[in-house]
Amino acid sequence: MHVGLGDIMIVCAASAGTAATAVLMALHLAKRTNPSRSGRANIVRIEGSRIAECDTVLRDRLEMDAWDGDPAGLRHYFSFRFRALPDDFPAPKGDGTSCFEPRDAGDEARLCVTCSGSDTVIRLSDPRAEHPMGAHVEKYRDQTRRAARWILARIPHPTWIIDGDGKLAWGNAAYHQLETNAGGARADRRPVICPDDDTVSFPDKAQHRIRFQPGPDAPDRWFDIGTEEAMGMRLHHGIDVTAVVRAETAQRAFVQTLTKTFAQLSIGLAIFDRHRRLALFNPALIDLTALSPDFLSGRPDHLSFFDRLRNEMIMPEPRDYTTWRDKIIDVIAAAENGSYEETWTLPHGSTYRVTGRPHPNGAVAFLFEDISAEVTLTRRFREQIDLSQAAMDSLDDALAVFSPQGVLSYTNTAYRELWNIPGEDRPLDLRVSEVSRTWQEHCDPDPVWGDFRDFAVGFEERTEWDARVRMQDGRGLDCRFKPLQGGATLAAFRVVHAPHLVEIHNTG
Repeated sequence: MHVGLGDIMIVCAASAGTAATAVLMALHLAKRTNPSRSGRANIVRIEGSRIAECDTVLRDRLEMDAWDGDPAGLRHYFSFRFRALPDDFPAPKGDGTSCFEPRDAGDEARLCVTCSGSDTVIRLSDPRAEHPMGAHVEKYRDQTRRAARWILARIPHPTWIIDGDGKLAWGNAAYHQLETNAGGARADRRPVICPDDDTVSFPDKAQHRIRFQPGPDAPDRWFDIGTEEAMGMRLHHGIDVTAVVRAETAQRAFVQTLTKTFAQLSIGLAIFDRHRRLALFNPALIDLTALSPDFLSGRPDHLSFFDRLRNEMIMPEPRDYTTWRDKIIDVIAAAENGSYEETWTLPHGSTYRVTGRPHPNGAVAFLFEDISAEVTLTRRFREQIDLSQAAMDSLDDALAVFSPQGVLSYTNTAYRELWNIPGEDRPLDLRVSEVSRTWQEHCDPDPVWGDFRDFAVGFEERTEWDARVRMQDGRGLDCRFKPLQGGATLAAFRVVHAPHLVEIHNTG
């Protein structure tokens, strides 16, 4: 049901006890309901899609409600009183007359719609009223006033009216609950949730966010206050946005925490939003890419960003520049799938690991990590390993090194030749039981191999020991087993040729 600002002001005037205003309203209404004014009373005649004739009082009411002239808009002016009005009222469904009974059994009024061709006449009769249409409009006004009171009293948002002196003229139940929370109404009759300064300007429909402090022990609440001003009074309505303010505060704190965290990262971070414009970056990105803060703050798109990186030689130079843009699009697509990870070897000697990861709402994040030191350390480590391996290969003794867990870690060329292991094979990552079984297959039975297996995985304090075994081809084999630092074990073998062997015969 339509409720105009004028009706709300009537509620305000009546609630505030302004008798003079109420009298003026009554005289104004009496003037409107005078049936002697021009125009036929109690009927509305419609020709096609326009109203050709209308009861004067009803027409004034329609003008007051800023009616758009569509006859279909007449329905709600009668539906509150008469039942079973069709949805397309008063559109004709053929020639004839249809009458509608009032909702109240004690109401003797009747509403009849007569259709004849393209003409429709709405006629209202009421034996209890001298001017039925004027009385009907008054009922409509009463209905809207009651509806306004009912709505304003029951809406969950605090609503109140302030008179020209800044005093509280009216408030709904939600507003009075706020008064109760704040310790009761103020003695000076000023509102508890509005600025006290009379010089504060409240333009029409202005909105202010105000903190409401119920009491010393109660948490603060926040309201968005909307204001409308008319007839020298102000209508205020508040929406509780406490949850929104708390969420915004938590979000700001979270963003500040993230910002501080990102600022301390040594990894460069660049996040592009769903429109592929740079939305967030950290100081490490500036240090790693040498891109200016002004350029990054200008929110460049991803093509401009990577193009600038290429110009600054912060990424490998493409072999074919004509396909450069296509490559960047492929990079973004891979990052969206979370599969982009490359190592960039730069002309000035640095090495970057670049990773692309998808983010919520279609965003994409790129991480830039300087791994130059890691790459250098890895290269040096590999060089040391290669050097150690070369040194071991230069020795005549066959060498095998086992880890503290008894797993074969290193061998040399002499070892592979002694045990007939092909050069392309790498007999590593084998357990000591498997390796010693190979040794045992090439030698005569001897308890040395079992002792070595226990020695290689033993946790007690160990000392170096030697042994000699005979290989199946008749050669002797000197074995030296030595503990190494960290729990590792060295097995060294040296072949003793036949001329040096001493046979001991049992002469019986």
